[in-house]
Amino acid sequence: MEQDITLKAFLKEILEPIIDDCLTRAMNKYINTIAFDQPSETGVIDISSAAKYLSLSKSTIYQLISKRRIPHYKQGKRVYFRKDELDKWITNGRVKTQEEIESEADAYIARKGYKHKSSI
Repeated sequence: MEQDITLKAFLKEILEPIIDDCLTRAMNKYINTIAFDQPSETGVIDISSAAKYLSLSKSTIYQLISKRRIPHYKQGKRVYFRKDELDKWITNGRVKTQEEIESEADAYIARKGYKHKSSI
């Protein structure tokens, strides 16, 4: 009986790491297969997704479309957007900081040769 217990312990000690390793490799392979087999996202989204992506209401998106202020595509009655173009549209609206404005003003004054009012 004692030999039976030691045989079970021995087999557990030998087989358990092998089984764990095999299962881990199989799961990693399965996960990688799923990740690479997914169709790549085209970056094209509908109006609901665009509204959610930009944190705006659908009615605001429709207003921007009608004023031609937001890049979009139309197919029939449907409107689509490209995420990369929406990202670019957002970054084009960047507001300069006060420091940037002052730096540009100083550079402009230096380039044009104007004297600052306080130095007159």
